[in-house]
Amino acid sequence: MKISSDIVRRLKERDEDAFQIVYDEYEKLIYYIAYSITKNRENAEEIVQDTFLRMFNSINSYDDKGKFKQWLMQIARNLSYNKVTRDKEKDNIYDEEALRTAKATPSNAHLILTIQGILDETSANIVILRVIYNFSFKEIAEETGLTIGKIQSMYYSAMKQLKKEFNYE
Repeated sequence: MKISSDIVRRLKERDEDAFQIVYDEYEKLIYYIAYSITKNRENAEEIVQDTFLRMFNSINSYDDKGKFKQWLMQIARNLSYNKVTRDKEKDNIYDEEALRTAKATPSNAHLILTIQGILDETSANIVILRVIYNFSFKEIAEETGLTIGKIQSMYYSAMKQLKKEFNYE
């Protein structure tokens, strides 16, 4: 779902129902972004909350050019990288349970773990964004900094690899 300018206007008016609509739509995606950067369930959960709080508090700075999802994702990435930088000296333990207990459906969490276990990190990220979070190739290219052609090539190669792994060829 694309967040409409009406929802943005309502957010700027401090409408809590509009906030809930945005939260329900993007909470799983923000968790995925935060977890993929921090590799820590508790940090990812904290970043989800901080992302939506920051979004709500700074909504008046959003210019409403139709890229709300990207704006929200950038907030999540920035908070995640800040958290990793602050915690650099600490021993962050990679928490495999985090995706199993993610606020995604159990089948999505299992699918994410399966994909990550088979593919390299970049390919897995592309497939997850495309299949689970319904990103377009253009949105994935913007997110990763790769060209659309490269994203498509990696996606189709990854899908071929997954089909082979599950004997669907």
